[in-house]
Amino acid sequence: MQSLKNSTEALPEGLAIEEFTRISHAALEASVQKGADYYGWKNSPEVSLDGTITHTSGWGEAAETRNMTPSEGLGVMNEKLNGAYGERFIMSLGTISALINNGYNVRFVQFQSEPGVPFDAAGWTVIVVESMPLFHISPEDLRCEGLGDLVEVLESNESPDVCWKQTNKIGEFQALLAGAAESGLDLVWLAQSGSAS
Repeated sequence: MQSLKNSTEALPEGLAIEEFTRISHAALEASVQKGADYYGWKNSPEVSLDGTITHTSGWGEAAETRNMTPSEGLGVMNEKLNGAYGERFIMSLGTISALINNGYNVRFVQFQSEPGVPFDAAGWTVIVVESMPLFHISPEDLRCEGLGDLVEVLESNESPDVCWKQTNKIGEFQALLAGAAESGLDLVWLAQSGSAS
């Protein structure tokens, strides 16, 4: 992994660690408001051959299994996914801070829903690392009131300095972990080459 960053294309100025700390604090505040149960483990419902849906909650001798409707089962799966995505976002913030400390360009952007629309504090935002849009952030996971000055509003997701990178998660993981450990790497190249195999 010795590929040095060789891009000559200038990117807009990225976040300073002090600015990113504000984003982290806002994310933590949202997670505290949701509470620990929101992020806690939830078993998936199970469907038997006869179509009966059951769900087990609790652990050990306190575990309880009950029948549920398809609608209730879908609700449990939605809670499970929302908690897992929320946890993934919170845990990723440590990687992002390491990237900033290692000198990589990290931006906080929002794509306009239509030309001329200003920043929307209730809309989705994206963390872009070295031109790669990697973390799409739900407004449920990050309350953006008070963060508008950190958000770069882009006219579209085809902005020339935000590449739709032809990568998969394995290549992106490789680039993020390498960049968190070492400065000066070409993270786009690492993500693309790691996605090719």
